[in-house]
Amino acid sequence: MKTRNYYLLGAFGLLVVMMYLFTSQNRVIDIEKHLEAAKKYEQGISDNPGVVKVENEKLDVLVEIATGDIIEARLKEYLVENADGSLGVRVFGSDASSGFEYYLKTGFLTSEKLSDFSVLSQHDDGLVLSNKEGYKKYISFINDGYEIEITDVKPEASSSEAYASLYRTEGKSLDLKMGWLNGGMMNSASFEGVGFSNEVEPYEAKRLRKLNENSISFDRQIGGWVGFIQKYFLASLIGSDDGVYNYFADRTNSGLYAMGYTTSSGSRTEQVLISEYTHRVFVGPKIRKDLMVRAENLELSIDMGWFWFLAQPMIAAIDFINNLIGNWGVSILVFTVLLKLALFPVTGKGFKSMAQMRKAMPELKEIQDRYKNDRQKLGAETLKVYKKHGANPLGGCLPLLAQFPFFIALFFGLREMVELRYSPFIFWIQDLSAPDPLFVLPALFGLVMVLTQKLNPQPPNMDPIQQNVMKVMPVMFSVFFVIFPSALALYSVANGAFSLFQQRLLYKRLGAE
Repeated sequence: MKTRNYYLLGAFGLLVVMMYLFTSQNRVIDIEKHLEAAKKYEQGISDNPGVVKVENEKLDVLVEIATGDIIEARLKEYLVENADGSLGVRVFGSDASSGFEYYLKTGFLTSEKLSDFSVLSQHDDGLVLSNKEGYKKYISFINDGYEIEITDVKPEASSSEAYASLYRTEGKSLDLKMGWLNGGMMNSASFEGVGFSNEVEPYEAKRLRKLNENSISFDRQIGGWVGFIQKYFLASLIGSDDGVYNYFADRTNSGLYAMGYTTSSGSRTEQVLISEYTHRVFVGPKIRKDLMVRAENLELSIDMGWFWFLAQPMIAAIDFINNLIGNWGVSILVFTVLLKLALFPVTGKGFKSMAQMRKAMPELKEIQDRYKNDRQKLGAETLKVYKKHGANPLGGCLPLLAQFPFFIALFFGLREMVELRYSPFIFWIQDLSAPDPLFVLPALFGLVMVLTQKLNPQPPNMDPIQQNVMKVMPVMFSVFFVIFPSALALYSVANGAFSLFQQRLLYKRLGAE
């Protein structure tokens, strides 16, 4: 039996090594391909007379001259690959091989057929377009550089409404890594869809496929926002308190998903003639404390899952610790220790119950052997032993139940933190948002589980099948953590190790070693 286990362990280890070598080689190939494409990027723009680039220290924005549409927006500080020479991640953009496209369009609702725009002027932080009919479009950067201000101007004031809309095809977001050792399993599971915030709904989000069935609309709203929700990054149209907005999301006849608004200045009741309208567009990373100051409820675009009310303060606490320490991995470790200390009044009761069970085990084993053929007597005598030692066989569940909501909350919180993307921890872990490339943390988690199982008492009458399941559980959970982000695996290892430390200290104090 032992020899077979050694063979199985060796085969599993070999499989892990082969998977690591295979995925590592693929990662190198992906980086080389991207860096090669990056070298041709600027030349491709200069060779295309139909587009013009405007940029600041945060964004590279491509504008299609004829339409005035923003057809590409790259985030300079968030690279596609963690390598020198990499391009920034695209929020807006297109992919010729898949047919994917995602762009922003603004203007006025009119039946008039307009001629193409041309460049009237270009300056350091913006662009002005105009056409023969006298329409103009001013595009510039505002605030910290992640916001774009677009002012549409028409030659004469009229009642025709202004509009702004994001248009998108089906498919995963651009530059989102899908390799399983790059976090692909978690990336593909993240929410993608349209999100709204207004006077009717503080926050509502729907997946794109829901728009195939029904469109969404919120009419005559003051303020609010609408945007496309995706992992790490966000494009959102932010309303003003000076305007009345008709928010919508639907699927167009051409198959594109559209989400945006129509609007005019003034109140809900009066029709106003306008000659210009200014739109505010956020294109940037989903950092909670940053989104909170841009628009009300914009931080809710970060999908915190079922226990969002726990996840939000937990992430805020980790962020506060990181401001002092400067390393997200160490900050997670410190937070885990503080959380364990805070929960000890609850988990400690469970550990104490398991300690009493451990002290009662010799008597329980004796009773099991003595009354193995008399179930009624066995049950009665077992209850007497429990009462004598103050033990509760279900008391050990308390630590798990107490920690479960926090684990789930932190799972969603860490999974969606753009701050962890390409953030190094120590030595081999250079990206806390991706799985551990050497599988060290999953292995450590399995080891902690084995040691915890050895420390916890098992009922003497446990079914052999249950015993085998318990033995397999560390391997199963280790496999799960192979695909989980390193940050979550790090939290789980630290949480389990510190629990083990607390439990051993308590056992020693209670004489249950």
